[in-house]
Amino acid sequence: MIKQRQVFHFGEAQVAYTLFSADEYDRSAPRRIVLLHGAGVAGELTWTFIINYLKHWDEILVPDLLGMGESFFDCSDQLPFSIADICHSLFGLLRHHQWQAFDLVGYSLGGLVALELNSEAKRELNQQSEPDVDINSLCLIEPALFSDESLQAALSFRQVFVPLAANIKAEPANDQHFIDFLDLVSPNRKSSVQMDKLAIQRLQLRPLGFAHALAAVSDYADHLNEGRLQQLIASIPNGLGIVGSLSSPGLLLAQQKIQHQLQSSSSSQSRHWHIESLANADHSLVYVRPKLVAKLINEYLGDSA
Repeated sequence: MIKQRQVFHFGEAQVAYTLFSADEYDRSAPRRIVLLHGAGVAGELTWTFIINYLKHWDEILVPDLLGMGESFFDCSDQLPFSIADICHSLFGLLRHHQWQAFDLVGYSLGGLVALELNSEAKRELNQQSEPDVDINSLCLIEPALFSDESLQAALSFRQVFVPLAANIKAEPANDQHFIDFLDLVSPNRKSSVQMDKLAIQRLQLRPLGFAHALAAVSDYADHLNEGRLQQLIASIPNGLGIVGSLSSPGLLLAQQKIQHQLQSSSSSQSRHWHIESLANADHSLVYVRPKLVAKLINEYLGDSA
């Protein structure tokens, strides 16, 4: 594939992204997919190995979310940003490239952002205005906050993220704060000093941006209620949920709630949500099982066209 690294300026924000394009394809009707990474680790670093195995798409857009990689809400990383700010910057990028129809994959923080992006696009449609962004199918890989059948886990995560984000802002060079994060999102990971050191090095590339991202998730949870949660789930199209078998059981419960709600929906359009639990994998599944993750995306998103 042809790889182009570019930067898009949206207001005061800067969104860096990589666009992968097939050598030859029908440019009048390309198949497109957007891949959104998790907190702390930039887009290419998260998705490159998975991209190597994707088969069905002509164009693949991999942005760095605000605060990570080469994307900035402000050049000094001093100003906090919200999930809404991340979504607005992505909508700006998508409209800049006139990406009107595409598949969407979100991992961890990127999963939460993907849910909000999809819901916002569907909200335009429900308000009888013509949306300029249409998400065909969706893949959620252990999305942030969606780790239970209710809001209980989301609120619990919020309580932990607040002091964690504050600690990282105060002491960005303190490795223990990043270990605390890894213990929170991957409590059952296989213990490895070398792997933890590599993860810490990646997270410390933009420690303040990472802390702002954690605070943004916390703030989002603080304003999330049961009604809004139902709206997010109700707007989900056909798609795929992926969890690691070593991750919290609540992550699988959340995916099952999505599946049940889509199957029991009164909507005239039938929607299917497939769930895969990857054996002996935890929250790091996109890094340690890229070939299998790509195979599932190919099967359940790529073959849906």
